[in-house]
Amino acid sequence: LPHLSQRAPHSHKTSLLTRKMSAFTIAAAAAAVAPAKARVSRTAVRGKAAPVRRTVRTSATAEATSASPATSTETKKYYFCVANAEYMLHDENNEHFPEVLRERRRFYRETSKEQDFWIVPNPAFLDAMPDVKKKVRQPCVAVVTTDKVWNDFVKLRLDRVYKGAVEGTGVECLKSNELIAKDAFKAPDPSKWTAPYNKYAPGWWEAFYPGNEDA
Repeated sequence: LPHLSQRAPHSHKTSLLTRKMSAFTIAAAAAAVAPAKARVSRTAVRGKAAPVRRTVRTSATAEATSASPATSTETKKYYFCVANAEYMLHDENNEHFPEVLRERRRFYRETSKEQDFWIVPNPAFLDAMPDVKKKVRQPCVAVVTTDKVWNDFVKLRLDRVYKGAVEGTGVECLKSNELIAKDAFKAPDPSKWTAPYNKYAPGWWEAFYPGNEDA
């Protein structure tokens, strides 16, 4: 059967070609799958790493919040308005001022903002400013803040105060030489009190001392 023997070589070549094409197809498929596996692997690694980064940020935030500004050793610029203690804390013309401070603190708490203003009685930083200190009747009180714009507002609101700035750490700029006692001022005569509301309780200012941010 000569015709069978002549077809045999062709059949053998076809078989070899088929095997080569199959091998090529498998190799191509494997190459296509490999990058996909690599992408999946990288995605998995990123997914595991993300919670670690979030944990670090949360921890850092908690640590920063727990530090008291009064014990801070970071150098900053502090702005202040200072005046006689009785005028600042007890004068009936400034009866609105405690409410200004309370509303500002409430806003800070609702927006999770760190408090940046305090009442500092007889501030120690005035010892290095003798020219300023002699202009202010003693005992005195300063409203201290790191917010320059708000300090300008306090000056406009209270008027008869001395406005200035000092640079230093919280330990230095928020230090008080002597506190103001709750009974430091004479109680007002009820018959002469004409405001439509009761006078703020003596000692209201203590809640705004440095270190009392959570009061």
